Amino acid sequence: MLALPLVLALWLAGLSAPREPSLGGELQKGRVSSVHDADTITVRLSSGVEKVRLVGIDSPELDDERPAYRTFGFAARDYARSRVDGATVTLEQDSKQADRDKFGRLLRYVILGDGTNLNEELVRKGYAKVYDRFSFDLKSDFKKAEAEARRESRGVWALPPGPSRVVAPAP
Repeated sequence: MLALPLVLALWLAGLSAPREPSLGGELQKGRVSSVHDADTITVRLSSGVEKVRLVGIDSPELDDERPAYRTFGFAARDYARSRVDGATVTLEQDSKQADRDKFGRLLRYVILGDGTNLNEELVRKGYAKVYDRFSFDLKSDFKKAEAEARRESRGVWALPPGPSRVVAPAP
């Protein structure tokens, strides 16, 4: 009975209640050992250390040639660090995604101890955009969060218009 008032209060405040992982995909618990940028972390699992690419999002690159985008890439990384660095998280696989990307990283949702989906939170707060190139289970939820961030000109939506990334080609 106590949960109902909390859910109602969150709904009235325009927030969504934290979700328990529920996509039916494989769940793994681990401790975050580093945050590379807002969409890539390293997690120590019982099976070993894995680099993890957060499903469904794309954050500004740390090596973007445009100063405003690069600065915001660092801000997004720092926010992600504040949320998960050293924390125990649950990694959840998406049913529409492969297990790993072409770089060998696990593709996962990162679920915080309180049930918050970090991937979606980063989009909602404007630290990342929805990665439209691929289909994923929570895409419609992420698109709603992105629309809210865009409407409020949060984060990446306050940057000058332009492509998502402009980085020099690797030598």
